[in-house]
Amino acid sequence: MSKIKLIQTRLAKGLSQEEIADLIGMSQSNYSRRESGRTNITEIEWQRIAKELGVEKEIIFEPEEQNKEKRDEINMLYFNIPDFVMQHIELLKKENKKLKEQLKKLKNL
Repeated sequence: MSKIKLIQTRLAKGLSQEEIADLIGMSQSNYSRRESGRTNITEIEWQRIAKELGVEKEIIFEPEEQNKEKRDEINMLYFNIPDFVMQHIELLKKENKKLKEQLKKLKNL
């Protein structure tokens, strides 16, 4: 079951799953499984996450079992990004990388 308090706190701090995962030393996909409740969060992981979020563990901790209403709440926190937007983001990332490479070459001249 999803960890609603954890997700709300992470979003309030302006962190993506990838950013918090990097801070606690795991991949985004592993972190996502924990946040969604597909994988249990260990005590040590709860402590690390709380530390990186700058809160006490009790603020974000939720036991593994949750009711349906809480699961429905989590669906309101996320939305689907249309494919064309994701494709445009990928295009911008590629263009950004090319520009950085060109700038680096210019600096080396």
